[in-house]
Amino acid sequence: MYDHALFLQTVSRFSGQLLEPYDVDEVLGDLMRAFTAVFDLAGAGLALAEEGELRRTTGFPDHVSALEQVEQEHQAGPCVEAFRSGEVFVLEDLGQYADRWPAYCRAAEDLGLTGVVGVPLRLSGNHVGAVDLYSSRARPWPRDDLHAAQVLAHMVTAFLVNASKLRQQEQLTEQLQQALDSRTLIEQAKGIVAESKRISVDEAFELIRRHARSRRVTVRAVSEAIVGLGLRL
Repeated sequence: MYDHALFLQTVSRFSGQLLEPYDVDEVLGDLMRAFTAVFDLAGAGLALAEEGELRRTTGFPDHVSALEQVEQEHQAGPCVEAFRSGEVFVLEDLGQYADRWPAYCRAAEDLGLTGVVGVPLRLSGNHVGAVDLYSSRARPWPRDDLHAAQVLAHMVTAFLVNASKLRQQEQLTEQLQQALDSRTLIEQAKGIVAESKRISVDEAFELIRRHARSRRVTVRAVSEAIVGLGLRL
């Protein structure tokens, strides 16, 4: 049985962490440690999808990361099964799949890993990856344990989505700032040209734009040359 008190503490801790800045790779590693502690496992691994296959992997401890790499290289194993089916995949004895996943099962056996559970990561009806939970002994997986594992898997997805949205927001902010900087620079250049040519700012902008077109450069580039390098049209 899983440690219910530790599970509640873990959910509370990671829920709060969602509201603070974080390094997504570090958090994913911490979540694999949390899976291992809550369910008293030998380790836990994560694989994320790219272009329909599991590519990015991480795990705890280090030898589980190596095993996840074997699964990724061969695209064969419990993570792949859970990812493709979208269903929790429970396997009490990896030896049952030795013929189907020879490289993966050999690697797992060498590490003393006996059973595994693959838990899919879902987002808006899509499968985005899976988590492998490894045991070094035969153990049952009651419904409550599997439900708790799915809750922590949802937490993994939440951190991935939150990190993606944060990066999108940062990119939008950067783009808006660049647009504002460009507008300010162009306005400065228009003023310089208007004063030197004794023309209106609209006429100055036309001069800048024609100069940019004739040389196949951007209006911003010409404006930078006018303001920063003393270019005169």
